[in-house]
Amino acid sequence: MTTSTRSSFLGTGLFRGAVRPFIQEDFEKDINLIRKLYTFKGYFFADVDTTVVRKEGRTVNILVRIKENQPTRIDSLSYTGLESVPKELRALYFKQSHLKVKDIFSVEKLIQERDRSLEFFKEYGYTFFHPDSIRIKVDTLGLNAGVRFRLKLPGQFAYGTIRTVIHDPRKKDDPKTATRFQRDSISVTIYGRQKFSQKLFPAAIAWRPGQITRQSLEQRTLQNFGATNLFSSISIEKDSIKAGNIYTTIHLEPSPKHQIEPKFLVDNRYGSLFLGGALGYENRNLFGGGQQLRLSSNYGTQTTSNTNILGNLQPGQYDKIIPYELNLKADLIFPVLKKQGSFYGATAEYSQSKLPVLLSSRREIFRGTYSTRPTTNSRINFDFFEIEVVRKDSLRGFQQLFKTDLAKNIGINPNNPAAVSKGIDSLLQTRLNQTFRLQYIYSNRHDTSPLKTTTWNLTTTAEESGSLLWLIDKYVDKKNYTGFTDTDPQIFGTAYSQYVKLDAQLALAKDVSPDRQVAGRIALGWMSPYGRATTTPEDHRFYAGGSNSMRGWLFNTLGPANCTSAATSNFGADIKAELGLEYRMKLFKVFGQPSGITFFTDVGNIWDRRGPYAFSLQSLTHDFAWDWGTGLRIGSPIGPFRFDFAWKVHDPANPNPWQISNMNLSNLTFNFGIGEAF
Repeated sequence: MTTSTRSSFLGTGLFRGAVRPFIQEDFEKDINLIRKLYTFKGYFFADVDTTVVRKEGRTVNILVRIKENQPTRIDSLSYTGLESVPKELRALYFKQSHLKVKDIFSVEKLIQERDRSLEFFKEYGYTFFHPDSIRIKVDTLGLNAGVRFRLKLPGQFAYGTIRTVIHDPRKKDDPKTATRFQRDSISVTIYGRQKFSQKLFPAAIAWRPGQITRQSLEQRTLQNFGATNLFSSISIEKDSIKAGNIYTTIHLEPSPKHQIEPKFLVDNRYGSLFLGGALGYENRNLFGGGQQLRLSSNYGTQTTSNTNILGNLQPGQYDKIIPYELNLKADLIFPVLKKQGSFYGATAEYSQSKLPVLLSSRREIFRGTYSTRPTTNSRINFDFFEIEVVRKDSLRGFQQLFKTDLAKNIGINPNNPAAVSKGIDSLLQTRLNQTFRLQYIYSNRHDTSPLKTTTWNLTTTAEESGSLLWLIDKYVDKKNYTGFTDTDPQIFGTAYSQYVKLDAQLALAKDVSPDRQVAGRIALGWMSPYGRATTTPEDHRFYAGGSNSMRGWLFNTLGPANCTSAATSNFGADIKAELGLEYRMKLFKVFGQPSGITFFTDVGNIWDRRGPYAFSLQSLTHDFAWDWGTGLRIGSPIGPFRFDFAWKVHDPANPNPWQISNMNLSNLTFNFGIGEAF
């Protein structure tokens, strides 16, 4: 409706839109729209009455009274023109009808029944059935309506010969460069001496000659070819009709085989500006069957040294460092041609970093993955093989940092040199992580229905690490090694991890108007060592703080529980619980992209399983962190640039946790990111 009051933030009057004038002509149009809506829904005798009271101050009060009265109902329903349809098919058509005798009559249901009839018969061979082949007659008397559908069905067809043509993406198709073959009753012509596996085409085409034509099979074929990422244009043409058969040609325009993608990275993950770049290469058709090779390199560094988490050390006790991160990665994807949307993957990855906690780290990962799509909206990823080698080294000052910030948290007396030395050696020793990982994702993000107002995404992950290495430890490698006892988890003199981990996240976004949205997220996680292990590896623990977590705290500087040491926070914890809420407002556009502001609040923390910062019901109710803030969203083709300004409401690390009175410019936390937080 054009006639409406001024909108504001949650009805509070804040951030109100422009004053909306009362225009009599627009108001009458709105009332007519209401009457038409009731007629459309079958309430032909609904009364719509209005009262307009003009008040001082150039304002008006509007009262709209609606008396629906009784709706009109269907008292008779008939279909003609179905005599040539087989009995079983006719029975199925009637069974799926949207109209029933005694139902409320409405134009909406008539349109739905017409569209259903079109889709139904196109699905069963009546390819050329179209809207003009349907006539609908409605007779109304008082509160009764008689509905008659008259259908004029064309002939029923089957598929004839299937041709597939892959065009030359660089120049006009030249018969001299064509490769031709036939497989599974499908004739294939490839121009330009391009390399494609012969198995690709029969696996993607969902129908065969002799089958009755089905709209769903053609749609599935388009989806199958699209899922390969090999073609930029896919079309199905009906060439000719002969003896009840439709002869078709599938035209395919290949996408560029090679792609190079540079990226610019910027955020404030460690508090100061962090800049970097990335370069990616992709070969979309390595061996001709849709196999993909992806290579990427990323490097980023902080622009200044970071000493925020070293507050318990004197400047002369450590060397200032500039954190950086380097990552090199190679992925090889093998699609399962007979099961579109499924693939096997192999990954090799190397990363190197220097961290603000005075540690340097190197990691090598080798992973094998199987991924499948059980339904349109879901995906299952299974890492059936993963081996990770982690090496760490300390920088000057780490031993002192360990004494002042870390030792007590893991039960080590900082005044016992032998215990401190053993603790540091355990933290820095080379470690193997052999992991099985199962992930389930369910989302309606790809649902393009215009009626969808809620978008949600559920991700659950289960990990187990160390079982295969334990078998080697127990039954193969029975030697003793210096620095290890008989109960330590190790193989061939190298320590390994044993843990189980569960992680779940649910994110929701609800459109309350075309330019207003409410969003929420809940994230829960738990992990624990088992077997011979007594601790979990810090690289796989949960962390809190940052642009995608608790925005009142910088990256990885919150927790566990009421811990006051940001250095301890950088080593993570085994339990996590977070809740986030946002109210998003689109107020303007930048370069044609929706932009605006967001109000948000986050509640949560991380906890240890045992010790002074262990999770308990009392700790949950006393040591929760809470922030609120506002953010600016600047739209871009890759997602909104997000500038978030947050204040702490409840800080468990502060002796006076409630911080409401301290909300000023000097106490705000700034976080930057790209894309929505959830």
